[in-house]
Amino acid sequence: MPPVNHPRIAIIADAHFHDLYADYGFPGIVQDDRRLTFRLLADTARSTRVFNESYFAFHHALDDIAKRGIRHVVLLGDYSDDGQVETVKGVKRVLDSYAARFGMRFYATTGNHDIFGADGRHRSKRFLNEDGGYSILSSDPHVRDRGAHKVIASDRMYCQGYPDGLDAMADFGFYPRAGDLHWETPFGTDGDPATRLYKVHSPDGKTTRSLMDASYLTEPFPGVWLLMIDANVFAPVDGVVPGEEGDLTDSTSAGWNAMLVHKRFVLDWMADVSRRASIKGKCLLAFSHYPVLDPLDGTVEDEVALLGRTGMAERIPQADVAEALIAAGIDIHFSGHLHVNDTAQYRSGDHFLTNVAMPSLVAFPGAYKVLTIGEQRIDVETVGIETMPLDDDLRQGYQQEILPSRLEAGGLLEVDDYGGFLFEHLGHLVGRRYLKREWPKDITAMIRSLDLADLAALALVQEPVTAADARAALAAARNDPALQQRLTDAGLDSAGLAGISAMAFLADWYRLRMGSELALDWISEQKIASYLAVGKLFAERDSQAPGAVQAQFTLIFRMFSKYLSGLPSRNFGIDRITGVIEPILAKS
Repeated sequence: MPPVNHPRIAIIADAHFHDLYADYGFPGIVQDDRRLTFRLLADTARSTRVFNESYFAFHHALDDIAKRGIRHVVLLGDYSDDGQVETVKGVKRVLDSYAARFGMRFYATTGNHDIFGADGRHRSKRFLNEDGGYSILSSDPHVRDRGAHKVIASDRMYCQGYPDGLDAMADFGFYPRAGDLHWETPFGTDGDPATRLYKVHSPDGKTTRSLMDASYLTEPFPGVWLLMIDANVFAPVDGVVPGEEGDLTDSTSAGWNAMLVHKRFVLDWMADVSRRASIKGKCLLAFSHYPVLDPLDGTVEDEVALLGRTGMAERIPQADVAEALIAAGIDIHFSGHLHVNDTAQYRSGDHFLTNVAMPSLVAFPGAYKVLTIGEQRIDVETVGIETMPLDDDLRQGYQQEILPSRLEAGGLLEVDDYGGFLFEHLGHLVGRRYLKREWPKDITAMIRSLDLADLAALALVQEPVTAADARAALAAARNDPALQQRLTDAGLDSAGLAGISAMAFLADWYRLRMGSELALDWISEQKIASYLAVGKLFAERDSQAPGAVQAQFTLIFRMFSKYLSGLPSRNFGIDRITGVIEPILAKS
């Protein structure tokens, strides 16, 4: 293995950069003599990520990296908002600035929001007008919106395909550049896109397309190889003529499950790279936008049983992905895409694979990671950006929107820093997105109206009840002295539990799901203890009749417990020989 004095590497995933001050061909709003192309808070409140804040979050993270003296930065896909031409140019402007001022070198890989297929696709977004209304900017001149003041066609909004969509990012790893000690692709050492094509077939075998793969291997400094995998997979759709709209599948839910089907040549190349790395004594680190292991602590079966095939469940890699990467000699992989902070490990005989899932800069908990490469161990430090102050331009813009629209912003604008904004944003999503889109209506109604004391009592109602009968059962439970005594005997304070709504619990459920260890900075120990105590009541029930509402809440609390019990995900070390993962305790 290489010596222990390697430069550190910072990793940023899912920056989703939106250039607030770029020219999209739209007047936008003006604040302090600056023009802003300003996304709506109404759209942020329904999205799994925040938009306008991305401009400041990206700069804040890079400023912090510069202060730490780190010069090597991996961008783990979704570096742009949605791959719009002007947005990707904005990413380039930012990266060029930090490269010039601090000597930073960037190593990017593509995400599903950065590029699409061979020909690209249209993008349309809503932007704030001076009067608080909105206009639509779209690369598609045929888009219509009755609520918009205007619909403005702009080719700057188009998301390009391969290879054109990589042109602005050419200096950030996708092509050979001065200073690389080694650079190659699955096809050789020629960076020309024409030499990096592979064939992909439709399921019925009647359509074959040639697409570019943007994977590459680079040696940024002696002894370390960065294996940057383009895990976007676009397969032809049966019966759709190439070039027509909808001719390729979206890569969002494809990931590594589809890599095993359509891009096996990449795995063959990975195996060859791993073999050569071992012979040459190189430390090999693998990166792609998509996870290769389940980052949700083994809860997918429970999620499917509770909610069906959610978007998150669809994106979880199958076990044969792990086996394929182990067979290719990969033992550590870093991923983004799901905006989840997590560490997962899979073992097969004497071999193991660790996936470090990266949080996003634009979703709770908001962080990046730093790698320190040792002789036998990789240390991972997670750096939060929660102390970043909220920009006054954003507050003013949101007030312009809220006054005429009467948008209910909840606690989003009542916080002082970015961490609080992301905390409130995820809580906001529970009611505005998740319960509406993914949760059963009967459970949703209960969660919106009950508190934790009600759920504890429900766990002690021995007879299985349906959601329709739950209210009557709870009314009886509240007046049952014996049941209330059982709550007391379990060490539960009914009055205290009544002060925590089921909605508040579900918001913390999602925060723990997304943040793992980092969420514990935001959820009090007392609340965690209360959630676990109620979960224990459900787990100890004698009857878990399928279809009973108690069985559904048993799954919810069991998933919460699993989210809490995962591997270290904040600061930890990975032994490259044994696979042992140990937390790194903060210095007192």
